[in-house]
Amino acid sequence: MADTFKKAVVEAPASSAVDAWKDVLVEKEHQPEKHKSNLTYRNMEQEVESIDTNITFLTDKKTVLEAEMVKVKATAEA
Repeated sequence: MADTFKKAVVEAPASSAVDAWKDVLVEKEHQPEKHKSNLTYRNMEQEVESIDTNITFLTDKKTVLEAEMVKVKATAEA
């Protein structure tokens, strides 16, 4: 059975923004167990931004490390 999503019955924070729907609390029921977590689109959006930042940081770090690995290999083989 697939995970299900439904609006949580709670009072949403007052927001006059056009994208206020992003703050609506949605309850996710995980399958196969009955485990529930509360989500908002805005929080998920921020998590994606954080992941993108981490990817950029790790890509840069990997590039530096690979450059150092070439130098270490050259030194070790000399």
